[in-house]
Amino acid sequence: MASKLKITTHSIPASSIRLFNSKNKNKPLRISVNSYNPVIENHQDDNDNDNDNDDNDDNSKITIIFAHATGYHKEVWEPIIRGLNEKRGKRWSGGTMYALDATNHGDSAILNQDILPDSFKWTDYARDILQVIDHFNIKGPIVGVGHSLGGCAILMAELFRSGTFSALVSIDPVLYPFKVKQYNSFSSVLSRRDVWPNREAVKSSFLRHTFFRAWDPEVLDLHVQYGLRDLPSGEVTLKCPKDQESYVFEHDHDTVFDAFTGLPEIQCPILFITGSRSFSINPQDSALLKASRCKNGHLIIINCGHLVPLEKPHETMETISNFISHNYFVNEFEANRVNEIIDRVISAKL
Repeated sequence: MASKLKITTHSIPASSIRLFNSKNKNKPLRISVNSYNPVIENHQDDNDNDNDNDDNDDNSKITIIFAHATGYHKEVWEPIIRGLNEKRGKRWSGGTMYALDATNHGDSAILNQDILPDSFKWTDYARDILQVIDHFNIKGPIVGVGHSLGGCAILMAELFRSGTFSALVSIDPVLYPFKVKQYNSFSSVLSRRDVWPNREAVKSSFLRHTFFRAWDPEVLDLHVQYGLRDLPSGEVTLKCPKDQESYVFEHDHDTVFDAFTGLPEIQCPILFITGSRSFSINPQDSALLKASRCKNGHLIIINCGHLVPLEKPHETMETISNFISHNYFVNEFEANRVNEIIDRVISAKL
């Protein structure tokens, strides 16, 4: 038998507990969430008898929740999600996977386009992650996976509600060991191009930049497909408006410090993944510092820049799968094999 995925897009209420609410008190913010539900396909049956697994009723199966970085969206996780789906059953018992758009990103930005506040608080994103868990009544072990902004948000979600996650994977999270009075200017976000004649022109424009040429081709195609929306003029523009992206950078100076100082309070295993050419002055030392503050912190460094899951989705998926296997191995043979893998993980206990 082979496993495929049933993908469903949901529109659910955003968390009512947040610092910045809708501009319209009669129209609350919403978030767009994709669920990726494993479906067993039996090729021996000529009839179409695919069965959706009601994974959330089986508390032994692992649910994974994905949170994206600033400027991106839930669909960029799909190569990793599909790869993990192939691992489930072989390495660990996997259930439904979820990926959400922040309120001002992706399809959420379209749902909220007339009511988005002129500010953004990273803790609101963390609250929305918890809202996904509550809305879908997710039981059993939960693994949170987040990148950059999302990597910080999943840590804050665990700090807000200790014991929510059985394990966390924080990919090059934005965490600072000091308080930031003011970020550098992000005027470049507001000045860059955001309207193109069509998606083909977008991809051609992107590929002229080294930044995008470093991406995995499949991820770039997903970004062009799902990161843009059609305009009435026939042109296309970014789903995440430029001003909203700039708010993510400019309006939260405390959360990156609070998440860092809160790391020792997190009890579950945390895997930090960072890029060897990340924007940190010394990414290895920066990542080690983060991991060393955790009771059960581990570190993997992948040969890429800050956009680890966008540049190296296969390596990222394998690393996540190995980490989950270590914490949820299914038999003694598998445990021994995974221990050999973990020997290659840099365990940061400074």
